[in-house]
Amino acid sequence: MKEKTMKKTFKILIILLIVITCVAAGLLIWQSDNISSLISGLSSSSEELAAKMDDQRNKLKTEVEKYVSRPIEDISAEDEKKLIKGEITVEEIADKYNLPLDYMKDADTSLSEGTTNNPQDASNEVQPDSKAIDKAISEGVSKMYALKAKYVNKLGEVERTVLKEYKNLPKEKQNKDGKYKILMDNLDSVAKLEKKCDDEVAKVLSDLEEELESLNGDTEIVKILREAYKQEKEIKKSYYLSMYNN
Repeated sequence: MKEKTMKKTFKILIILLIVITCVAAGLLIWQSDNISSLISGLSSSSEELAAKMDDQRNKLKTEVEKYVSRPIEDISAEDEKKLIKGEITVEEIADKYNLPLDYMKDADTSLSEGTTNNPQDASNEVQPDSKAIDKAISEGVSKMYALKAKYVNKLGEVERTVLKEYKNLPKEKQNKDGKYKILMDNLDSVAKLEKKCDDEVAKVLSDLEEELESLNGDTEIVKILREAYKQEKEIKKSYYLSMYNN
C-alpha cells in the first residue's frame, strides 16, 4: 500500500512538472494549452478524457482516410499503456503497426537525412501526381505515429527512473525533501523531452508540406495533422492529471 501511494504521489508530481516546465523553459506557445490541460485534468474524470482521446483518434482517422488509399493504423490505447509500463518495446510497436523504426530512435540522421525530398522535374509538376501524394501523406502520418510511440515510451522511462532513484535512496532520505530533489534533478530533462518532441513533429510536418507543394498536392492535411497533435497533446496531459488526481 505504501509503495502504491508513493507511485501515485510521484506520478502527480511528474505530470505537474511536465506542465510547469514547459513555461519555465520558455515554451510560451504551449502555455495556454498547459493551463487548459491542468484545469481540464483537475475537473474532468479519466473516463471522460479517455473518451475524448478515442474521439480524437477516430476523428483523425476519418480525416486521414480522405487523403490516402490505404488505412494507417494508429497505436491503440492499450499499447500506449504498455509502452508507459515498459511491457512492450518500440521495436515491437514498429513491427505491429508497420511504422518507421528510425523515427523511434534518437539518431538525428534519420530525421535530417531520411526526410529529404526528391527533386521533381518541372515537367511532372504541371498535374498533381496522385500516387506520389498518397505515398507522401501515408509516410508522413506513419512518422507522426512513430514519434508518438517514441515519446510515450520515453515518458514511461522517466517515470521508472524517478521511482528507481527514490527507492535507491537511504531510508532516512526517503521523505518529502528526497522526492523534491529527485524531481528537480529531472526537471531539465523533462523540459527538453517535450521540446524535442515538438521539434521533431514540426520537422516531419514541414517536410510533408514541402513535398506536397512540390507535387502540387493539397496541403490541408498538414494543418489537420498539426492541429491533431496539439489537441491530443493537451488531452493526454489532462488525462494523466485526472488519473493521478483521483
